[in-house]
Amino acid sequence: MRGLLAAVLVSVAALGLAVPASSAAPATGATPIERVSGKSHVVINPADAGRTSWTPEKESSLGGQPLTIHATEPTVSPKGGAKANASATAGAKASVWGTTGRLLTGGGVCTANVVSSANRDVIATARHCVEGGHDFTFAPGYDAGNAPYGWWTWRAAGWVDAPAPQGDIAFIVLNTLNGRHIADVVGATGIGFNRDINNYAHIIGIPGVVPASQEHMLWCGGQPVAGPEQPPTARIDNCIGLGGGASGGPFFVNYDQNDGSAVQTGDFVTGNSWQGKWWAVSAYYRDDAYNVFNGAQNA
Repeated sequence: MRGLLAAVLVSVAALGLAVPASSAAPATGATPIERVSGKSHVVINPADAGRTSWTPEKESSLGGQPLTIHATEPTVSPKGGAKANASATAGAKASVWGTTGRLLTGGGVCTANVVSSANRDVIATARHCVEGGHDFTFAPGYDAGNAPYGWWTWRAAGWVDAPAPQGDIAFIVLNTLNGRHIADVVGATGIGFNRDINNYAHIIGIPGVVPASQEHMLWCGGQPVAGPEQPPTARIDNCIGLGGGASGGPFFVNYDQNDGSAVQTGDFVTGNSWQGKWWAVSAYYRDDAYNVFNGAQNA
């Protein structure tokens, strides 16, 4: 049934572009505090500056070695009660359909996904959704204008400082909502770095549509190939419908159709023509992505 959604026709010409926000966008707030290093940029919500310790100097490297962080299952119900038989141990699973959602940037809309992290507060998206943005809010499980788990505000964000599209990578650290971390409420997919690029993969994105009642998650799947960039992007050639607003959606592998579990290894950024085909292009997670992610998960 999910696969049928990919047949919804949205202009492929707009593939991957962030689109202007609807009237649901939050009001403009104070200018974020910016911290810059040679590898990444970090912005801090001024309202949370006193309790946000993320600095670019905390970056670390994997030295090119692969790393996979296992998914995290929800531990509380959306209303705050304990979830029966829940587990927060490594290897627990969460559905990408519940962890993916709508990201408002204060000036446009994108897609983001909750990824497993030490602080249980991190979402992954594209850099062009975050760079220069403000007042980020995120609704996991968003569909047709509905936010079943509420809107979550941010306290910090960071992005890879490298050429696009291969460096179009960002992570946002969310505040708790009603005292709960987002991964405790909806879970978090696994996240992988320096993994082989040719594993069968899927992409999920939420195109920006007016009215919002027509906004639904779309997905595609295929055998990715390495793009011409250095380092290469991951490209899938049969993605129809991932229009503007789908930017930042998860590029993921190891998808289990029974429980929706997956491991995110990149983020969808754009679409373009190459070798006579139209490709969905995703930035792939390597050491530079881990540098930013590691700062985010410890902020």
